[in-house]
Formats: sequence, C-alpha cells, structure tokens
Amino acid sequence: MGQITKSLAIASLFPKSMERFEALEKTLHYIKGRGFTMVEFYTPPGHDRELAKLLKETGFASVFIAVYALKGAGFSLCAPEEAERLKAVEVLKDCLDRGAVMGCRTVLINSGFLPKDGALIDAACESYIRSIREAYAYIASKGYTLDIVLEPGDSCVQSFQLLGPTDRVVETTKEIRSRIPGYGLTMDVAHLREEGEDIMGSLTKTLPYCTHIHLCNCVMDDPKHPFYGDKHVDFDYPGASFGYADFERMYGEIRRLYKGRDFIITLESLCRTEDNERWFDELVRNCSWL
Repeated sequence: MGQITKSLAIASLFPKSMERFEALEKTLHYIKGRGFTMVEFYTPPGHDRELAKLLKETGFASVFIAVYALKGAGFSLCAPEEAERLKAVEVLKDCLDRGAVMGCRTVLINSGFLPKDGALIDAACESYIRSIREAYAYIASKGYTLDIVLEPGDSCVQSFQLLGPTDRVVETTKEIRSRIPGYGLTMDVAHLREEGEDIMGSLTKTLPYCTHIHLCNCVMDDPKHPFYGDKHVDFDYPGASFGYADFERMYGEIRRLYKGRDFIITLESLCRTEDNERWFDELVRNCSWL
C-alpha cells in the first residue's frame, strides 16, 4: 500500500502568508496537528534561515513555489530567445538557493509562456528542456538535495503556458527524465479542466512521472464570469466546475489509480474572506474524506 502525503497550498489558502514572515509563522502554527504534513508556500527573501528553523520545529515537509518568482519577473524558462531564457534560469537558480537554505524537498515551477508564433513551439520545448538541464547542473554543482517539479498550467484560458496540454507535458518530461530521474510533475485538476481534458485520462498518462496532485476548482462555463479561468474559487462556489462531492469522488479515483504508489494530495483554494481561519476550518471539515 502506497503512502499518501496530505499537503496544503498555503500561498492561496492563507494569502497573507506570502506577504510577511510573521503571517507565515502564524499560519504554520495554526495548521500544525491537523493531519497535513506538507506545505507549499512562497515568501519574499529575508527570513529564509528563520523559516528553515520554523519548518523543522513544526515538522512540515515543504515545497517552495518558484512559480511566483518566475511569473513576477516575467521571464520564461521556455523562451526561444536565449537572452530571456537565461534570465529565467537565473531566477530559478535564486529560488533553488533559497529552497536549499529553507530545507525544502522540491521547488515548483511553471514552463513559461506559449509562443505567439505556433511555428516556435518545438523550439520553446527545446529551450525548456535546456533550462531544466542547466538548473540540475547547478543543483549538482552546489550539492543540493532538492528536485524540480513542473506544474503544467493552462495554455488557452488565462496563463497561456507552453506546457499545458498533457501530451506535450509527457513528451518533454520523458526527454528530461531520460537524464534526470528526479524531475517530476505536479498535476492540477483545475488546469486539466481549463485545458478541456478528461481528468482521470490525463492523470493516467502522467502516472509514471507525477507523484503530486492538486485539488483545485475553477469556473469555465461562462467566459464573462468575473472568476472565469484559473481563479482558485471555493470548492462549493456556485457555477464552478466541481463541488465537494466531485472532489471526494475524484480523490477515490486517484487513490485507485495510485494503488501501491506513494503520492501527495493537496488542497488548493484562494481565501477571499476576512476570517481566514474560520474559512479554512470549514474547508477542512468539508474535506473530511481526505
């Protein structure tokens, strides 16, 4: 029987945790002892060593979300233009440095933007593969013990990422894994819905490379809706693609798919209320099947 690790995407569950170290510290103490043993977070530089100590004290394994730094810088690891690609690699290296100091298990990335010129898609895939190989060479040169994990995004709704369609994700992952077995995938069910893909069909395709799945919601039926796209709406949001019963069923299907394999399952939703802790408590209560 494989081991299931339960994780929390606290960057969205507790948005203030991304702004100040004190807020992140408060969050980690608040969620401790609730059955979740991993956290996924981003925090500005300045308190990395303090955070390493805090993570150790609270007992959480951790994922550093480099996606925020990469998107914030506006650079793409898959950029066909070499100058931009190298800038993105430097941002990633900085995140790897920080992740190593904080004792993170993995650093989570996005691929970068889909080229506007469709003729450049193959070149962009090659650029991405080259970026990952350079990043792993950097990891080896520093003696770090962490890995890089890609979270595919949507390619056609909001994020416009190169690595969104599952077939393209699998193709590039196979190429990278032929030399770098530690590289892997984190699949997000909302992103798969945004791609218009069958969720369990896509997760079956990525099974050899994916050990981490995000449960996340989205609104997709009305393009004029203010929360249309990848907005991380509540699990019971009216008009959303999924509800609590759907996530419970999905989790059961994922467990059957991963039977005998270790995997990580993450709750991800964006808190939009003033009473963050009360909102979080209700979310966890409604996911008692997890």
